[in-house]
Amino acid sequence: MKRFDWKQICFYAAALLSAKVSVAGVYPFIPAVFMVGFMSGVNRSILFLCALGGMLIFAPVIALIKYSLAVILAVLLVKGLEWYRKNCSCLQAAVIAGASTLCMTLFGASIHLRMTANVGIGILEGIFVAGFVHALGRCSYLFLEWEPFRKVPPQILVGGERKLEGYAESFEKLSRTFDRMNRYKEDFSAEELSRMQTEVTGRVCIACGQSAICWASEDPPMYQVLYRFLQTLQKGQDIEENTKELEEHCPYYGEMVEQILQIFEKAKLNMAWYNRLQENREVIAQQLNAMAYIMEDCARENKDISRQEGKMLATVKYSLKEAGVLIENLKILEKSSGKKEILLQGRSRSSRCLSVRELAKLISHTAGIRYVSDRENRALVGQESVLYRFLEDSRYSVYYGIARMMKEGEQLSGDNFSFLPLDNGKFVMSLSDGMGCGVQACRESEMVIDLLEKFLEAGFHPETAIRMMNSAMVTHGENNLFSTVDVMQADLDTGQCEFYKIGASATFIKRGSQIECITGDDPPVGVFSKMDIHTIRRKLENGDFVIMVSDGVLDHLHVKDAREAMTDILRSLDTKNPDQMAKQILERILLFTGGQAKDDMTVLTAGIWEKES
Repeated sequence: MKRFDWKQICFYAAALLSAKVSVAGVYPFIPAVFMVGFMSGVNRSILFLCALGGMLIFAPVIALIKYSLAVILAVLLVKGLEWYRKNCSCLQAAVIAGASTLCMTLFGASIHLRMTANVGIGILEGIFVAGFVHALGRCSYLFLEWEPFRKVPPQILVGGERKLEGYAESFEKLSRTFDRMNRYKEDFSAEELSRMQTEVTGRVCIACGQSAICWASEDPPMYQVLYRFLQTLQKGQDIEENTKELEEHCPYYGEMVEQILQIFEKAKLNMAWYNRLQENREVIAQQLNAMAYIMEDCARENKDISRQEGKMLATVKYSLKEAGVLIENLKILEKSSGKKEILLQGRSRSSRCLSVRELAKLISHTAGIRYVSDRENRALVGQESVLYRFLEDSRYSVYYGIARMMKEGEQLSGDNFSFLPLDNGKFVMSLSDGMGCGVQACRESEMVIDLLEKFLEAGFHPETAIRMMNSAMVTHGENNLFSTVDVMQADLDTGQCEFYKIGASATFIKRGSQIECITGDDPPVGVFSKMDIHTIRRKLENGDFVIMVSDGVLDHLHVKDAREAMTDILRSLDTKNPDQMAKQILERILLFTGGQAKDDMTVLTAGIWEKES
């Protein structure tokens, strides 16, 4: 038996038995029950036959004629309205059913004078029918759609998810293997120094006639002399004393010193390449670990809770149906963060388009939770069936502003920035300052921001994204040009904020007249393959501002304490407009520099406000 068949049978039975109930000589439940079922989506032909059969069995002939005509008239009017406007709401159907019943009463009164006394009852009957249809129309739709007793199966990993979990575990193990392989060398071992010594004697002493004398004893003094010489080189100390000592034992000490220096420099070069290889292994380990993280995240797909939320989904379907939207599929998902997401496949019934903002408001009003349209959605709901995505709205909203000025004589700024709202309810503000100025600095910082945005949009945590970006910059870095990164991620549901300051200038939080300065001492990206990233956490409140500046702002204030001067500037501002605030800050800074920009200057501001409920 198909889904909902037993529920549809209930409607057919109600239509059949509705003719058995008589009130004051009329049968109001016949048109009322029929129209409720007609608008609820059951098989309309079967419903009509059941209603007609009930009237044939239970109702008198006059009632059979009256209510058959009333039902047929109501059906024609509803179908006509659906054809003309592509939609008929429950309220419209209720009015049509009540009016059709009243019309048949008035028609009967006009041809049978003895029925005139029943006109008043007929008016009351029409009102009852309209009210009944309007009141039970929604309930009947929910009755058909909702499955309160259907058992919800436990969430299990399907084949694809299990494979992703396995891949993630493999990548994580491979990452740990690469980590264990990393052994950086800073000094030569005794064995390596001994090999260098053997190579020196093989080059110089093998052709010397006195080598048999120098190396004749079991513990020749030349062995200790050369070993001490190499140790002195390794420590980076002066070799003058070692050269004099070597002169006392070897007539060819000049050539000997030359060979020692040559072999030692070659060994140092090999050590540098070895350490470089270890750095590359470490980079690969970090990238493998990041891949494991993102695979685990993909394996933990959004949980489908449509069955648990069946009542709410049925209510949403009804509201959308009343608004003229034909729903082909509707699901509600729960993310790992606990926030909900609605996926809607549908189209407009009529030629009139409905904006997705109106649709989001309708869903929010019906579900009791505020939803917003995804940025990728089409702006309008048209007659083409499209998938729409609606996300649970966050508690806070962010408005931001920017002010910038290039270094005098330059055509491009070395500073690049980004304001990035994420689907998980987070907002990221980032600023990168390429070391130096001009085109090269701009390219470096632009690459940093571009990589950061891509990693964050892919679902990486900011710390992981910074490590991945650093790995890319280490392998890419040229001409010792590196970039600072200043990242702020705000959770728009809780107000929790995380700061990552990678070689960046100070960031400020303005809460009324209270100013907090946030600093960090991590090196810029691309300098070292291994980074120790420090996270600074703060709680933002309604009306707080975050001010982020490049080093060209604070470094050229020409005051003893630039941070204190910046604090005074921020405290003196009373605007609540982020864009105006950024411009006013830059104007105040230029007063300190005489209106000149000796470096690229960028000011970013972001204000957080609690949304009205």
